[in-house]
Amino acid sequence: MCFYFKSKGILRRSRKEGMEGFWALWLQQSAPENVITPNTLMAIKFMAASCGPVVIVLLARLLAGCHKPQPAAIQPPFTAGYNYLYGTDTIQQTLDYYLPTVRSRAETPVVVMLHGGAWVQGNKADFNVIGLDTLFTSYGMAVVNMNYRVDKYYPYPAPLEDIATVLKLITAKADEWQINPSKICLLGRSAGGQLAMLYAYGLDTFHRIKAVIENCGPTDFTDTSVVNYPLGQNVSVWLGPYASNAARWRYASPLSHMRGAVPTVILMGLADPLVLPIQSFMLEDSLAARNIPCMFVGWPGSAHGWNLTLWPLCKDQTVQWVRNFL
Repeated sequence: MCFYFKSKGILRRSRKEGMEGFWALWLQQSAPENVITPNTLMAIKFMAASCGPVVIVLLARLLAGCHKPQPAAIQPPFTAGYNYLYGTDTIQQTLDYYLPTVRSRAETPVVVMLHGGAWVQGNKADFNVIGLDTLFTSYGMAVVNMNYRVDKYYPYPAPLEDIATVLKLITAKADEWQINPSKICLLGRSAGGQLAMLYAYGLDTFHRIKAVIENCGPTDFTDTSVVNYPLGQNVSVWLGPYASNAARWRYASPLSHMRGAVPTVILMGLADPLVLPIQSFMLEDSLAARNIPCMFVGWPGSAHGWNLTLWPLCKDQTVQWVRNFL
């Protein structure tokens, strides 16, 4: 039987100590560090003399297997806090936050998410099925998913006041959470999309909001595609009847504040029966006329809301596009 080892020292010492010493030294080299003690080495020499090399080889494999290094623990992509109270209403003024594991005060932007619900209902949990928390944190972005006041006890402009409050909270928590409060993206669905655009374009006096992602949000309440369609009834509940509140309807329309518009992603269903596609087309045209960057995604045959089937096809491109402005 012939054996070849890279360590010539083992071969030299094995000739001097005999085959028992040879196999003991071979096992000492083969097993993991700190496994072979002096007492164990004496027992190995005895086993080599009594049982032969095959047992020693098996013993080496057993020792190695029992002392395999454990893989490093996988770090979660984010740390989270749930139902953080930012106001006095313990249900409608709460938020969840998701902070990427690797983050810094200077570089980590924040995505603030606004649910839909026709300005009278809805909940931050509506976004859970989409997986936006994991998506944005995987790109090094923090997420704040907020509830805002929506029922009859909190009329217009309560939701806008809540956005302002949450943005102040983000500024106050910037050092603790290690996020940059001057790199904000507002993301909204339906009514939340309208609120995101209205606040970003017309109410962000500190210019902290650098981008918007909006899904099927109405852009011009005074257009006939709202006034003369079912959506107008929803707006009337929030803003009052159009006939006696036309100025309020106009002011609450994002298209009335395009001088302050920021880069915007438009996600829309091309078969939306509630917020008609013309609302998104008008926004796209207005952004283009002002040379403001716009990413337009139209989902063929899709109705109102977030298309969970087609979203995966554009989600990474969407996040990367927005990341350029944060």
